Amino acid sequence: MRINFRIIVILSLAAAFLASCGYSEEEYLSVVKSRDSLENVVAKLNQEIADLNATIADKDKRIDLLEMELENTQENYSKLKLNSSEQINTLLADVEKMQKDLAAREARLNEVQRKLDARDAAINRLRETVDKALLGFKDLGLSIRIENGKVYVSLADKLLFKSGSTSIDKTGKEALLGLAEVLKQQQDVSIVVEGHTDDVPIKGGTRFTDNWDLSVLRATEVVRYLTVEGGVTPQRVVASGRSEYFPVAEGDDPEARAKNRRTEIILTPKLEQLYEILK
Repeated sequence: MRINFRIIVILSLAAAFLASCGYSEEEYLSVVKSRDSLENVVAKLNQEIADLNATIADKDKRIDLLEMELENTQENYSKLKLNSSEQINTLLADVEKMQKDLAAREARLNEVQRKLDARDAAINRLRETVDKALLGFKDLGLSIRIENGKVYVSLADKLLFKSGSTSIDKTGKEALLGLAEVLKQQQDVSIVVEGHTDDVPIKGGTRFTDNWDLSVLRATEVVRYLTVEGGVTPQRVVASGRSEYFPVAEGDDPEARAKNRRTEIILTPKLEQLYEILK
């Protein structure tokens, strides 16, 4: 507005000066017209200046907002970086702990595997020893197998007993004495004697109540012979009867029933004495 006023004053003085100097009206009007044109130019320039100032003010606000956002972003980044460092340290500590636990587990597994290998070696050695001692009885109904970490010596009834009897035959006694010699050398082996029958019910008029009775009495007779005649320590031996409920052959034909009538002597090495057994 100050620029506007100065221009108007100058132009007015110029007009007065022109009039006093004897200029014509036409010349005077030309000067006035120039003055008006200059006023318009000045007004336009002032508006442009005002618009530019408004634009600058708006941009200043935007810059302030951007600076605030930048500050917040930097603050969040610093917090995130700090948290990330803490998380990384926590993760590293967890990984280190897991690695130690894994190493300890591997050591335990290696120890267990070593013991299992020793157990398997002991069982195989025991089986070979029993197999050699009873080699001459295999064709008479004797078989040996390893199952679930145990050695099973299975003797068919035809090798041990006559039908309906609990008295051990001569050949069966010879086989039991051969087994007893092995067991006396293997003091760290526990012994379970199981009697098994077929599914034919016991006929009336006999001294046995049922197949349970027959299976238990036959197992007891074998245990008695192993301990009394064979010299096996009684504390190592258990007698049990399974009756007809654990067959090895399905069916009711004579061949299947003959397989199911058996006495099984189960030999289990004691795990804490594996190394002594291996000797």
